[in-house]
Amino acid sequence: MIFKHLFPLAFATAVLAPAAPALAESFTRIETDAAFKKQVANRQLLQGENTVTIRKNGKFSGVFGGTKYKGVWQWRDGYWCRTLTAPQENTDCQMIEVGGGKMRLTRQRGKGKVQIYSFK
Repeated sequence: MIFKHLFPLAFATAVLAPAAPALAESFTRIETDAAFKKQVANRQLLQGENTVTIRKNGKFSGVFGGTKYKGVWQWRDGYWCRTLTAPQENTDCQMIEVGGGKMRLTRQRGKGKVQIYSFK
């Protein structure tokens, strides 16, 4: 009787467990300006209705929450440091990771809010 109830659970675990790593997203941290420019710059990034294009020349622009924004950026100490210049000024250095056609950024030098964008 116990076998009858445990078998479906054991079977599901044996079949589904190997698939779990395949479902998890794998990201690799970008640590240099050259790698960032090669893998991210001059490509459009999408997050729902939000967009951003980060250019190799140190500028970026996009739309977030229906509001246009723009700014400048530089690579500093292993982080992508951007300064919004419009609609308001704001600076933040962010940890950047890429993988599976996506870019994950973590604000406040890897300690803040996480956002994931898809490459167009």
